[in-house]
Amino acid sequence: MDGFNNLEENIESAIYEGLLKLGYADNESFSIYYDLDLLNHLLETEFISKQKCLAYLDEFKTFADPRFFNLIITLEGGRFKFTVPAEGITYISDKNKDNHFLQNLIKKVNTHQFTLEDILDIFDKYTPGYICEEADHPEYKYIIYFKDRSLDKFKYCFNFDVLGNYYHRLIEFSYLQSLHEHEN
Repeated sequence: MDGFNNLEENIESAIYEGLLKLGYADNESFSIYYDLDLLNHLLETEFISKQKCLAYLDEFKTFADPRFFNLIITLEGGRFKFTVPAEGITYISDKNKDNHFLQNLIKKVNTHQFTLEDILDIFDKYTPGYICEEADHPEYKYIIYFKDRSLDKFKYCFNFDVLGNYYHRLIEFSYLQSLHEHEN
């Protein structure tokens, strides 16, 4: 069940971030996509076949239905599409309404006018125990994350350039994968 908990937590977190970025509207569903490798990581499985993983996810739907209300999982374009209906979106929004760190971060990022210092001020507001590292990566220049992972498990990868200021919010697995892809 740890894998199911990991996946549910990741879906919830990704959708909540999306709601903050795009806005929350009553009676709307929300979809997110996963590649097989990330699903295997979250579920603590080793599926090679997408069809077998999809069949296994039927058990996850049963597990998550009390909160996500008839979650729909399909294969689309080689990836797994998870669609949480409106009732599940309301649950996610209500459950995360006290996540002020993410709310403040997204509010600042949505201005598209922010500096590294602005972002560090937001992290510092929640604890001075964060790490900011420079990165040699084409998609981001700084990696910022909390030392105490119970505050937030994600690595926030920021770039400030002529194309604008933006970020990626990655779990450790995805962060390491991005480093590996950059090296190859």
